[in-house]
Amino acid sequence: MRGTAARSFVVGTVASVAVLGPPLGVSGAAMASPPPIPGVAATTAFQIPVTFLSGCGVGFRCYIPPVAALTPSATTDAPGVVTFTAAPPTTAATTPYDCLEVTLNWRNLTTGDTGTTEIGRVPLDYSRPISAEDWCRYLPATVSTGSGGVVATADVDAAARATGDHHPVGVSVGILQVP
Repeated sequence: MRGTAARSFVVGTVASVAVLGPPLGVSGAAMASPPPIPGVAATTAFQIPVTFLSGCGVGFRCYIPPVAALTPSATTDAPGVVTFTAAPPTTAATTPYDCLEVTLNWRNLTTGDTGTTEIGRVPLDYSRPISAEDWCRYLPATVSTGSGGVVATADVDAAARATGDHHPVGVSVGILQVP
């Protein structure tokens, strides 16, 4: 039963990317990138970003909250190893409240291995002046996925529930080849 659900998840994710990719501006070249060269770091931005309704950091934003997009990425620089990170959300320039932790679930399509990891915020260092870039930076998370095709999904559901004023809209999807 569990294997059937996992296969359905993977098939659904791949089908979603194939169907939603072109309308969202993801080209066929981005979806079917060439295999990475061993020993050379290759970074792949997720083809579909995480989206969520922004928090109420400023009162008027609660009436019509903007949709924030956050794009995770995966870097493969060693055989069977992937480092996940994320760029700040599109609303980070206007409010630091949207710098939510990201939960990543991945599956190696070749071996069947699965895993979950978190991309957390870099803690603010109040011992020095804080610049705009310091408000939202992410700690990379390195995992051993094994070699082969890997599908990863990312969401901010847990972080959004914890804050109470963010609402998830869409899950992020990334497909990559790990040497």
